[in-house]
Amino acid sequence: MIPDALPALESRIEILLHDPAASPADLHAALAVLYERYCLQEQMLARLIHISDKYQMAERERGLSHVEQLQRKVRQVEKIVRISDGYQSMLQDLHTRLTAISNHDDLTGLPNRRHMQERLKQTIAQAERNGDTVSIALVDIDFFKKINDSAGHAIGDVVLTRVAECMRQSMREYDICARWGGEEFLMLFPSCDLQNAAQLAERARAAVAKIPTDDLHAGLNLSVSIGYTEFRLGEAIDSTLKRADDALYCAKSSGRNCVIGSSASNE
Repeated sequence: MIPDALPALESRIEILLHDPAASPADLHAALAVLYERYCLQEQMLARLIHISDKYQMAERERGLSHVEQLQRKVRQVEKIVRISDGYQSMLQDLHTRLTAISNHDDLTGLPNRRHMQERLKQTIAQAERNGDTVSIALVDIDFFKKINDSAGHAIGDVVLTRVAECMRQSMREYDICARWGGEEFLMLFPSCDLQNAAQLAERARAAVAKIPTDDLHAGLNLSVSIGYTEFRLGEAIDSTLKRADDALYCAKSSGRNCVIGSSASNE
């Protein structure tokens, strides 16, 4: 029975129910058709409910799937951020370590020659701008070759480290001492004239002479020769270094274990 026929069927049944002359068979037939129609509608309704439930469940599962995918992507992003932060930190640490390695002497831990040359340029440039004084001192460990030959290079390395530490501790807070090469060291004294440089150099020489050596080699005595000079405004750095080197040569020629300034050597 088609849906449009339902109102007509209901009207017929209503007429049969109110007609005393209607036969039970006619009423039964009409009610049977109506019952069949209602059963069909109930089946269709059940199917619609089932389809609706399936659709809602699929939508809910799809929604959960989207949430899970979003949460997974968030976790991936968080992991990437952590990796990136760790990578950046590692690069920063590596840069710091490489900078320290490239600027310092492996054995003594002092600034190396390359780093000292940069500091010399910076300090002298600032002194020229401010009209300040700058002095330097070249230090040489006396008879270092004999120490290596008699006590061995391992002891020679210990001597270098002890002398380096001793000079570092003898300086002012803002002075700099670098390993200039081999057994030579260069001391930089900012805001320091020739007279004060002489005092600082003598203090370093005296401190080295007191370094204990009983645990290193029998009969080993340490001393240094030092030549110092003051930077002259307007001159090349090489000229200042040459004067300090000449003063050092004079100190070594004068018997070593002494301090001589440029004025006493070539002025």
